[in-house]
Amino acid sequence: MYVPALTDVEKFDLAKASEFVEFWNQFYDYRATVFGSEREIDYFSELNTGNDLTAENVRTLLRWKDEMMLSERTLSGPNKGQENPRVMRVLANLSTINEFRKDQSTNSDLLQTLAGIFPNGVVWGAFLLHIAKPHVYPIADQNVFRAWSLHTRLEDKQGWETYAAYRDYFTEIARALGITETIGNLRELKRIDNALFVFGQFLKAYHPRFAAKPNGKKKANGTLASTSTRSISTQI
Repeated sequence: MYVPALTDVEKFDLAKASEFVEFWNQFYDYRATVFGSEREIDYFSELNTGNDLTAENVRTLLRWKDEMMLSERTLSGPNKGQENPRVMRVLANLSTINEFRKDQSTNSDLLQTLAGIFPNGVVWGAFLLHIAKPHVYPIADQNVFRAWSLHTRLEDKQGWETYAAYRDYFTEIARALGITETIGNLRELKRIDNALFVFGQFLKAYHPRFAAKPNGKKKANGTLASTSTRSISTQI
């Protein structure tokens, strides 16, 4: 039975990957609601696999990713209630995302487009790769990067180099579990993501390398910045 101990969480044995995923996945409880509604977003349904992504799919998935920063309407500040320019930039390039989904363009082609949509950071851009091909490109966020960094002892540079290395790490875990990266295995692949997300939250709270210090970065209300979102809010 896998039981985590703070003294040995840095040790990651691929032979025990199944136990690791089984343990941490049970604590995953991330949810988001449809904009202007109490209805919970059905992540798998909105991926609309086998078809083109619709504008509504993309709006809903972006909100699932980051309710505060990627909702279809700006939620705070002088532009509150207006169309969110981040979301509008994505929708303006929806045809390009769908072309990539159907293998009508290359990874390099889409990366050039992503640089114009989200010029800074990697997390939101990687999410567009993910929703285009969810079985190929895992979700990125500060929590899963934290898990990857601890297990590989590599530095999280918060760029595409980090994401490429994280993708390799994710694939290694999937292979250790005997899961091929196909559309038919999306739910099993998501369990890996769930486990890494929760493990990363655990590290943020308890591991001395990552735990927030008393003078750590805080929100305006004085509370420590949350890590529960499926994003990081430092992008443009």
